[in-house]
Amino acid sequence: MRLQIGIIADDLTGANDSGVQLTKKGIPTSVLFDIPQASNRLNHGLVIDTNSRALAKKDAISITIQAGEYLKNAGFTTIYKKMDSTLRGYIGTELQTLEEVFGPEFIFIAPAFPSLGRTTKNGIHYVNGVELAETETAKDPKHPVKNSSIPALIEEEIGVPVGLIRQEDIYLDNDSFAKKIENFKEQGISYLVCDAESFEDLREGAKKMSSISRNVIWAGSAGLAEVLPETLGLESEVGEQVERRAERVMTVCGSLSQVTQGQVQYAANQPQIEAVEIDPTIFFLDEWEYARQTYIERCLEGFAKEKDVVLYVPSDERARSDVKAIGEKLKLTKNAIGERISNGIGEIVEQVAFRNRDLTGFVLTGGDTAKDTSRHLGGLGFQLIQEVETGIPLGTLIGPEKDYLVITKAGAFGTETSIHHAMLELKGVHNHV
Repeated sequence: MRLQIGIIADDLTGANDSGVQLTKKGIPTSVLFDIPQASNRLNHGLVIDTNSRALAKKDAISITIQAGEYLKNAGFTTIYKKMDSTLRGYIGTELQTLEEVFGPEFIFIAPAFPSLGRTTKNGIHYVNGVELAETETAKDPKHPVKNSSIPALIEEEIGVPVGLIRQEDIYLDNDSFAKKIENFKEQGISYLVCDAESFEDLREGAKKMSSISRNVIWAGSAGLAEVLPETLGLESEVGEQVERRAERVMTVCGSLSQVTQGQVQYAANQPQIEAVEIDPTIFFLDEWEYARQTYIERCLEGFAKEKDVVLYVPSDERARSDVKAIGEKLKLTKNAIGERISNGIGEIVEQVAFRNRDLTGFVLTGGDTAKDTSRHLGGLGFQLIQEVETGIPLGTLIGPEKDYLVITKAGAFGTETSIHHAMLELKGVHNHV
């Protein structure tokens, strides 16, 4: 089977939730934390997590170029730029960077993920019916999104004209759709944002676009990634599913999303779960070394009670304000603050896993936390297995000697029960709904 689809993602949870869409369609897919060596044996689907959302813009451009050049030279036939479904990150900049690497005829942009409430109408992006700029994404500490219009966001960021394929355009007859796209081309417009309020809209939009040109960079969330294999006729194979389970499970939460905080509290209130809350300012204080050991012992005590553990950083207004104040005092950038927290969490988890050999299952939430924790466990990437809920994938960690089962979850994904559901899934408890 030829190398088929290469995905470039800007954070780990996004890398996994887009990559698992390929796995669902029978395309063996791995996610790698770094650009692989030329000698690596590659899956037919490959996701490279550049972690660029957490980088300075110039570094994001550099790593995106490297990832694009790698996929181009490796011979991947379809290129997909994974976008955050709430448009965080260097959206336009990274698309422009890949345009320079691949020279596509068009860049088709559809970040909608309707099954999780992310929809686009008349170019305006919504989360559960609310314009994006009116949601908590507008307060994101690293990449606040202040404009709900996708074309306007991209135009403001990189200064190129952006065309809009409206919902009614998607369902035009083939000739009329072709004329519309040709009109964009005549105007020198290659960036095309596509409305989508349903799975069918995504599928039909991708189908129409692929009939016009195969020289396309596809850009979207896990929603568009789900429809592409069938739309583009990518080959698939059905592998045997092996039942796996973890004896002990740990949820690790560094996400600032209010959605995740609600999920953490729900899980923490379950009888067989020990909750360990980390003071988010402690990572920046001289007492960190002592505090780290205290948190390690508290986690181990939870496991000694034959419970599973939820380790989390709170994200209420006071916690955010305290972290911001201490960061300003230490003259740290927002990215440096995030790195300090996610690395500190990873240090705790590494020691807990080393000292408790029954701990083989993890639920990791928030892209930075997921990646740093995985690295501390010796991980180089993920071999994706399946999706346990929409946008919430399960895989095994590539690299460590121990066989770790890991579920990753983007901060704003899921329902109140999602984290608890994921923990039960890792333990092989399937009748939990």
